[in-house]
Amino acid sequence: MKILVIGGNLFFGKKLVHKLIENKHSITVLNRQNNADDFGDKVHRIKCDRLKKEDMQRALGETQWDIVYDQVCYDYQTAKDSCEIFNGKVKHYIHTSSQSVYEPGSEISEDAFIPSQHEFSEQADHRTQYAEAKRQAEKAFESFARFPVSYVRFCIVIGLDDYTKRFLFHINRVKTEKEIFFPNLEAKISFITSQDAANSLYHIGMNQITGPINCCNSGHIALSKLMKFICDRTGKDLIEAHIQTQENSSPYGIDQNWYMDNQKLTSSGLKLGPVEIKVRKLIEESCELS
Repeated sequence: MKILVIGGNLFFGKKLVHKLIENKHSITVLNRQNNADDFGDKVHRIKCDRLKKEDMQRALGETQWDIVYDQVCYDYQTAKDSCEIFNGKVKHYIHTSSQSVYEPGSEISEDAFIPSQHEFSEQADHRTQYAEAKRQAEKAFESFARFPVSYVRFCIVIGLDDYTKRFLFHINRVKTEKEIFFPNLEAKISFITSQDAANSLYHIGMNQITGPINCCNSGHIALSKLMKFICDRTGKDLIEAHIQTQENSSPYGIDQNWYMDNQKLTSSGLKLGPVEIKVRKLIEESCELS
C-alpha cells in the first residue's frame, strides 16, 4: 500500500513506521524538520510545515494515497485544511485523536462523544484548550472530509521511549523519596503502551476500521495500584503530598475515574493485553535502566 505518515518520527509514530516497513509498504514520512530517524532508505521523506496548507499542496501535488496517518492534527483549522488537501486523493484517513474528547467517567464508549453533533462558537487553541481543540478537529473531519476517517482516541501512552518522561516521574520521585501530589489516588485511569499504540494504528489501517475508536490496553488501573507496583519494585514508600506544587504534581493526577472501553477495537481481532500487566512490565524495565 502507498502510505503517508504525517509526523511519524517520534514515539509510537516511529514504531508505526517500522511496522509498515516490516510489512513492505511504500511509505512517505512528512515532517516539519529533518529530525534524525533510523528508517534508512526504507522510506521517502518530505520536509514541510503541515500548518501551511499551500506548502502541503505543493509538496504533495496530486499523489494518491491508500492510507494517510495523521499524528499531528490538533485543531479545527488544521483538520479542515487536511480535508481540502486530501479530498479525492486518499482512501482512508487515520486521525490520531485523544481520550481528552471525553469528560471523566468509567468504561467510556465511543458514543460518549459524537463529533457530528458537537457545536462551538469559536475555534479553540490546542495549546490552552487541548481537549476542546481535539473535539473540534474531529468535527471538522465530519464536516468536510469526502473520504473515510478514523478517529483513534488514544489514552495516555506509556513506554521507555516516552519523551515526556511522565511515567518515569513517578518512579524517580519514589526512588529519591520525594513527595507526589495526587488529587485522588483511588481514581482509575487508562494506559496503552507505545508498541500497542503502533500496533493499533497498523491494525486499523489494514482492516479499514473507521469512525471513533477507543485505543487503550484492556481494563483500568487505580493510581494507588500503580504507585503500589512502583513501591514494591523499588522497595521505597510513596510520600504523598497534601499541598500541590508545580514540582510535586503527578502528571497523571485526575480527581475522578477516567478510563475507556476498548471493545470496538478488540472485537475486530486485535489483542490488547491487560493494563496492569503492561504497567508492571514497564516499571520493571524502567527500574533496570535507571
